[in-house]
Amino acid sequence: MSLHRQKLPERRTHPTEIVSETDRDKHILLQMLDLHRQRVVPTDLTSMLYTTSSCLQDTFPQNPAELPNAFLRRLWLHHPQTRSPSCEVVGEYYAVARPPEMSEDSQCAINPLDLVAAVYMTTNSFLQQEITYRMVQCNFAVPLYLPPVYPEKTGTFLLCPFRGVLGRWNPDSSEDSRDCIMKNMASSRMPLLSAVRLSQCSVSKSRVLNSVLGTPQKSIESFVHRDMDGGQLPRILSDGLVEVYWNLTQADQNDSVFSQPVLIGNLRGDAADYEKQVSLLCYASAVLVVFCGNFGDKERTLLSSWRDNAGYLILIDCSLARDEDSERTKQRLMKDLELPEESLINGHDCNEDTLAEKLRDALNLLIPKVHTTNLVAAAGMASDLNLKIDEDEICRMAFTEAEEVLHGIENGVSKFLEEQLPLQGPTWKRLCHLEKEEGRSQGQLMPQQGQEPTEAKEELVEKFMNYNLTTAMKTFIEAVCTYDVTKRAYFLSWIRVKLQVMQLDKLSVTEQEQQQNPCIGLEHFLREMGLIYERYFRGPNYELYEMFRLPYLAAELLLYGVPLELFDGDAAVFPLNWVYSVLYEVYRQLPQYSRMRVLTTLGFHNSRNAEILSALFGVNFPKWGQRHIKGAYMLLLSLPDNIRMELDCEFLLLICTEGLNSPHAGQEEGNFVHDNELATFVSGLSDVTLVNFPHDNQAISRKNLQIAVNALLRSKDTERKPNFHVVSEGSTNNAKIMSCVIDVLAQENSSANAETELHHTEGRHANHDLTGPWSDHSLSSGNSQIYSDAALELKQRLLAIFHEKATTCQPTCLGAFMENMCKLWESVKNQNFSVGFGDTHVADALVSLCTKLSEGEEQLVDLMDHWAQGLENQISGLKESTSFNGDHGDTSETILGKLGERAAMQISTECEKIKSSLWDQLRQEDNDIALMDTYQTHLLKKVELIQQQVTLDINPKIESAIVRHDLSVKMQALLTALEAALEVKLRSLLERSKSSDTLIDEKQLKEEFAEVWDDIPSNYVAIPLDSHEVHTRVVEKLKENLNSRGLKKQKIKLKDGNSLRGFTVKNGHFALQSKMKRTLKYNKEVVQRFTNNLIQDYERRVSEKQKHKEGYSDSYMGEILAIVDKGLEVLKCEPFKMKPKYEMDVKTYICSKALESFQQMHNVLRRERETKEAFLNEMKEQHLQDFLHSFHKRDECQKAAQAFTALCLKPTALDFIYSSLERQILNDMLAKDHEHIYSSPKKFHYHLLKELLLEDSFEKVTEYLQSSESFYHKRIEHNVVEHLSGSVMMEDRREQRMKEICQRLKRSLVLSFEESNGVQSNARLLLERMCVILQNTGDVTVHSDSLGAPLFDITPQRELFLTHLKESVAELSLSLAQDFSVNTDAIEVPEGLSCKLQKLLYDRVKGCDQQCPFCKAPCDLGGTQHAVHEALVHRPKGLVCYTIADSTTLSHIHCSAEMAGENLFQYIYPDWNIPANSNDTDIYWKFMLTRYNTRFAQEYNCEPASLPEDWKKITKDDALKNLKKAFYISE
Repeated sequence: MSLHRQKLPERRTHPTEIVSETDRDKHILLQMLDLHRQRVVPTDLTSMLYTTSSCLQDTFPQNPAELPNAFLRRLWLHHPQTRSPSCEVVGEYYAVARPPEMSEDSQCAINPLDLVAAVYMTTNSFLQQEITYRMVQCNFAVPLYLPPVYPEKTGTFLLCPFRGVLGRWNPDSSEDSRDCIMKNMASSRMPLLSAVRLSQCSVSKSRVLNSVLGTPQKSIESFVHRDMDGGQLPRILSDGLVEVYWNLTQADQNDSVFSQPVLIGNLRGDAADYEKQVSLLCYASAVLVVFCGNFGDKERTLLSSWRDNAGYLILIDCSLARDEDSERTKQRLMKDLELPEESLINGHDCNEDTLAEKLRDALNLLIPKVHTTNLVAAAGMASDLNLKIDEDEICRMAFTEAEEVLHGIENGVSKFLEEQLPLQGPTWKRLCHLEKEEGRSQGQLMPQQGQEPTEAKEELVEKFMNYNLTTAMKTFIEAVCTYDVTKRAYFLSWIRVKLQVMQLDKLSVTEQEQQQNPCIGLEHFLREMGLIYERYFRGPNYELYEMFRLPYLAAELLLYGVPLELFDGDAAVFPLNWVYSVLYEVYRQLPQYSRMRVLTTLGFHNSRNAEILSALFGVNFPKWGQRHIKGAYMLLLSLPDNIRMELDCEFLLLICTEGLNSPHAGQEEGNFVHDNELATFVSGLSDVTLVNFPHDNQAISRKNLQIAVNALLRSKDTERKPNFHVVSEGSTNNAKIMSCVIDVLAQENSSANAETELHHTEGRHANHDLTGPWSDHSLSSGNSQIYSDAALELKQRLLAIFHEKATTCQPTCLGAFMENMCKLWESVKNQNFSVGFGDTHVADALVSLCTKLSEGEEQLVDLMDHWAQGLENQISGLKESTSFNGDHGDTSETILGKLGERAAMQISTECEKIKSSLWDQLRQEDNDIALMDTYQTHLLKKVELIQQQVTLDINPKIESAIVRHDLSVKMQALLTALEAALEVKLRSLLERSKSSDTLIDEKQLKEEFAEVWDDIPSNYVAIPLDSHEVHTRVVEKLKENLNSRGLKKQKIKLKDGNSLRGFTVKNGHFALQSKMKRTLKYNKEVVQRFTNNLIQDYERRVSEKQKHKEGYSDSYMGEILAIVDKGLEVLKCEPFKMKPKYEMDVKTYICSKALESFQQMHNVLRRERETKEAFLNEMKEQHLQDFLHSFHKRDECQKAAQAFTALCLKPTALDFIYSSLERQILNDMLAKDHEHIYSSPKKFHYHLLKELLLEDSFEKVTEYLQSSESFYHKRIEHNVVEHLSGSVMMEDRREQRMKEICQRLKRSLVLSFEESNGVQSNARLLLERMCVILQNTGDVTVHSDSLGAPLFDITPQRELFLTHLKESVAELSLSLAQDFSVNTDAIEVPEGLSCKLQKLLYDRVKGCDQQCPFCKAPCDLGGTQHAVHEALVHRPKGLVCYTIADSTTLSHIHCSAEMAGENLFQYIYPDWNIPANSNDTDIYWKFMLTRYNTRFAQEYNCEPASLPEDWKKITKDDALKNLKKAFYISE
């Protein structure tokens, strides 16, 4: 990536002709996103650097043109809202083509998929690789196929962006001994499960896929769907897009959706419109899931063609048609497609979650038996379909060169390193070791003692010089020397990818085995290239002159974003000649007078420095999750304009250190010494050193601290004196301890600096938790805004430190950096530091002391937090004590002082304990007394600073507690006034209700309540100004003041008041004639004192203002500025002159501080007002309910008795009166004419048949034959109604029951009140006691359910309530008597009584409900306990629609004929006793058949039966006699 900005083409109309409305919309969309020029020159990684580097906070996009940069900026921070299409201004950009789905107030500019597609369409392959890598980490679906922007163009299959994606998963095979597998995802084979939509569907396909991939523990939002912000907007660019998402198996089965890793594909848009995309998915997919919205001819044809190419097909029915024709069409389609029933899932009769479960189950059944593929194979299939692949001819040429370079690596990495990269082998490591030993032993050894090492060195140099350029390196150098930068970029990318894929296939992820495996990366080839150049400086070799081009080549790579190895971690050496030569070439290419600052990160084993720097600045350092990397790498970053001004430089040199304290087995025993050398060297080069602690075990953490502390100690011996800052990638104490060490060592500064340090110690060295999504490579960990916010906070803090350094020291140029680099390496090589590289004594002592100090500080903070939780009680006690003593002064100030004293005393006591523990640690025998004396003062100062800091922290908590208490008192007073006003109104309403019969409804009560509520004095403070308004008015007053003093056209920019740490007078504030060297220093001191006094006067006035809790006012701001003006007039009397810039800066400083004070007071007033509003809003509803309840409680006391009587006593009395009535009526019916009819089922059947004979109604006979049970019910109903409609007089019984219940009511009422013993009781309890007494009298069911109503939840006067109840009971007795006297002729029949009587009668006569299997005659045996059934009268079969065999003539044959002789029916129906001879018991039905022969034939659509002649002679009397005989009736 180039250091210089890429110039885009001038704005002009896109040359492509717009031929349709869709093309026009696409063109408008690209212009709206300001990406139409990138269609010509795609965005690259260089442009990305400016996007990420300039980002200091997550600013909300102002318009759609900012959305692409916001997408990239958020993506690099792994922000969950990366795909959000929302921006501040939207509507005006849709003046040409505004989608109808967008509401007027919507902030979504486009569909999120269109944003993703637009970014991919306007970026080159190398930026797409980085985007894809991060989108996968963020758990987002990634485009695989990009549709064309314009019709004449072709879409693109994206393979190159996936080459660098890694994934890790747990294998499902128990035979695999490894815990998990890590592979390159582009070449990993796994089932591809694709989903497409056919026609319009009511179901959201993408939402269902998200549900399929989600688990109960974790939801997935990988695929954009219509419920997301902007997802409901039409897709313009992304229709036809194919996106993919990996779902990998996890160690925890609860987090695994499928039994093995799968790749999910998703086609956007209607599949019928995208033939090539669907063909590709059919060929590549193991399972094709089709969401079908219609099953028309077109859809069935497409499904048939897809079925021929797809391995497995699953159809999801999302159609709205539910008729029989559509169902038959679906079944026929399934048969034609030869699909099993389980391949069709109904999506219309269930919700999307249920549909997702069904689909997940169906896929789990298919996955074990489907074929696998990978993206490389899919790209081949795409090529066969004439789809464009993004890897063009240049890419393939670079691939061939990479193959040549890596030829032979398949035989083993160790062998390849030994044969093709031999210079970085043991010879080089041994030579570097001897050179360092030689430098450290100069002047200490006798000449004869140095003879042997010199000979060994010469032998190693000779061996080193005998190197011949290997085939791999020759090809590698030729490839990177090409003038085609695109081809070179592809080549380097292929080298990375191929090494990654090759090693991951053989790499175990277990920690022990990983340390034994040799590894190789692109940095090894670049290191070899540097060592080839280094050979020239080890001895004369004229063949090496051709290698002088290598530094230029490495410099060019560095400027294009390929990191330069600054320190060889394996050999523990700084390749001085190589790095110096490369940086010299960089120096030649940089603009003249370029300045820079240096940021170094110290990364320990398992830390993720490269990822953190990538998130902060968008750069790419060597990283690989399972590959061992050790050393330091550097990149030069060109800063955006906004940061250049802040840092006072043009470039930022980033140094990334990896692998410190690595347990790699290939290291020598001097590993700890080498780590110290590396840490010392890179930190000594930096302006700011970022120490990144991973989450490790205790033993490793201890060594990490030793290395970091030693680097900090040695940094005091270097020229640059870097600032140290600490971060951690998890919960670790190392960061706290290291921050404490930094603070302790910082106490060596002046007392003034120490005082300044106090106010921002926590901000300067605080550890940021940067646990990012790279914590594993499961591709399913998702992303969190916590990391995004932490990364931005860290970036802001780092740039603030650089800005502070810009005010104290000048930036360096690259030449000075190179010179300092050489000097520092000589110091490291010769070990010219006060602390030796192998010495841990000082570090261990400091770590132990700071551990004690950190633990003590943590305990102190916890103790004071616990103390602060009890402040409310302390404040209440002090308030009461102050009031008791008659002190009516400023109570809050007094209490604040007393609590502050208590807190200070508590803190002081605890700090003394901390000092005591430190003394114990200092007096340990193994500590160096002289060394401890050195840090004793620093530790005590640190404890004092902790004491001051905790005191400063506790004071706001005390103030807040007092404010809360005072506010609580005010709220209580307000509540008391409120309740008093409501009580007055309530009494007035009760008086009105008592003197009037008019009912006061709830609406009237609410109106009366609202009238009282609105009349309450508000006691509100004035509404404070909005924060933005305060800022605007302060700026206006400052501008007005400056204009009045002749300082016009000044650019006013107020700063954050919290970040201002005092005003510093600079040389630039003095006029030219006042800059004489001999007087300038004195003049600066005078002006500084004057300025400090001016600021102190301002702070005094602001403090007084805050005590009175006054908010911002223009007059007060003018008063402050007038004080400054008055002071400036005094300053004019001095012999020197100041520039207008001084006045401008002083007023800007004071206004910034004032603005911060106003904002603080504004926040206090706003919180107080919001608290009051919230309190009143919260209490309003509660008081309204209390008001309503109180009114009803008092008013209904006089009405509760009537309500109780109406709701409880009257239903109880009526139930008591009528409860025995139905049994009385039944007995009355059975005691009269109906007794013989309902005595048995046989008697009832006889009388029923007799009535049919006598009534002579064919319709009734037919009804009986069709359903005897229904006929029974109707006949019983007729009898009951007839009986009840007659004169059934039971007044005596009713009168008796009424008098009895009234007497019981009166007696129960008296007893309940007597048992209360005169004690006032809740009305409900009194009434419940009465109900219990009444029910205990027996034969009474009390209807007491209504007692749960709020009406009875009152405590009335006992005597009054008793009187009302007695009156109500008397009124009830009178009311019942009046109701019963209305109809003196017949008893009132309760509702439902008839049905009950019918059921009782039917139960007496229904029998066993069995019928003859031939003629359907009912069984006449009573009860249900008999095993054999018998009908007394069987019928000719023609009566129930039987015909003679092979004819349509009704049959006149009897059941007896069917049972005559030996026949099968006797065995088929053994539970029926049908006599073979009817014995003339069927004369009744012979008569009926003869009587209605013709009518039956018409009823059954048959021919009349051919009856014997003797049947026609049967009379009605004969039939009746026969019936009596059959039923054994004698009358």
